[in-house]
Amino acid sequence: MPQTLRQTLFVLASLLILLGGSFYGVPSQSMAQAAPMQQQTEAPGQVIYQTRHRLKDSLGNSWQVIFYKRVAEGEETRNLNLRLAGFPGAVEFQHPQPLILTTSRGEILEAADDFAEEAPAPNIGEYDVRAIANRLPSRSSLELTLPLKERAASLQIPLPVVLEWQDILKK
Repeated sequence: MPQTLRQTLFVLASLLILLGGSFYGVPSQSMAQAAPMQQQTEAPGQVIYQTRHRLKDSLGNSWQVIFYKRVAEGEETRNLNLRLAGFPGAVEFQHPQPLILTTSRGEILEAADDFAEEAPAPNIGEYDVRAIANRLPSRSSLELTLPLKERAASLQIPLPVVLEWQDILKK
């Protein structure tokens, strides 16, 4: 085989390996944000189901969105909460204020502020969603209106994340 043909084949093979590696080695945006439901035993007979995502709000702030359910053996659900953690110093919640959830049909739901008395940090909010769990959408996205001190921001919860929340509700 002539030397130039070997070099050309080597270059093409190298490019294919590099391109193939970039498709498999670097996850896409949707794959990077996908977070399967996690199940963890916290204590004997007590399990927590949760899902975590990183999403950006309408102001460009990044949020860790954690939806979790704590269940004790032989009991009803102990906790069903939505925790929102923003970047420290960039955002601060206004406590006690409810979290406003708006469905794609325009239905407005309110989740009570679990940190009304004292928050572990100003950039963290946690909301009890037990009272509205049966009204959360199962076939559409959801918009959260975050009660921040500076100004309210909205956070879009895409359908795949809402579907994960529905899976947790069924546990």
